[in-house]
Amino acid sequence: MAANRSNAEILVEAGAFDNYGGWTMDSQFEFEMGSPYLLAHGNGIPVADATTIISIAEPGHYNIWVRAKDWVPGDHPGRFTLAVNETALDTEFGANDRDWNWQLGGRLHPPTDARPPPDYVPRAWRRRLRGLPEEPVDAGTFDVVVVGVGVVGTAAALAAARLGERVVLVHNRPFLGGNASVEIGLRPRGVTGPLIDEISERHPGGDLYAKDLLDADPNATVFLEHTVYDARLVRVLILPPLTPEMLEVDARFASLLLLSLIAPGSRF
Repeated sequence: MAANRSNAEILVEAGAFDNYGGWTMDSQFEFEMGSPYLLAHGNGIPVADATTIISIAEPGHYNIWVRAKDWVPGDHPGRFTLAVNETALDTEFGANDRDWNWQLGGRLHPPTDARPPPDYVPRAWRRRLRGLPEEPVDAGTFDVVVVGVGVVGTAAALAAARLGERVVLVHNRPFLGGNASVEIGLRPRGVTGPLIDEISERHPGGDLYAKDLLDADPNATVFLEHTVYDARLVRVLILPPLTPEMLEVDARFASLLLLSLIAPGSRF
């Protein structure tokens, strides 16, 4: 949610609410949304309200904008409303047959300007309104970086860690495993092998042993509910097959080919 006037803006992210109520935080569409958001998965039954308290430093006339998505245009199963100081706004959000967009929810005293926030939610705008640091925190140096940790990514990371490489896994979900995670529960079939079988064992609650295996390995670091949005190639090292010397190429003049890992013979 954003509130703006001609010379002031306030950004309130649903993921930072004090109380989620019956809602759950999700990050699958973080790039389209601009930040993690809340989902009400009530199977047709309204869930308990999510609530928060904000402080408005500058009094004035504000527009209230809410960024939402109509999940099934025509049926609007994810529709919701917003209340400010226990006064419900008239607008029904998530019911306008549109993908992610800003909806004008109402006005706290009639303002003169009703322009919506940036539609693509630039990160610089979000950092400024949230007071987030401009420079990233140094999280360490690693030999292998695995992004998007399904079963295959977990296997690649665990294999590299057991070979002595310093490995970091970055995953934007709260559980490892992709379709095999406790969120969906499928198990890899077909030709898997001992490492995939080891990872795919489950706790009584349904979660994979994958996280336990990685936590037990001193070479592995796991960042759950984190998203990679930028990367910088520093250098490329080349080892010729017939000569002993190693070559270094300045990354500014290198072309990087990214290969998608698959598990031959495995299927879900």
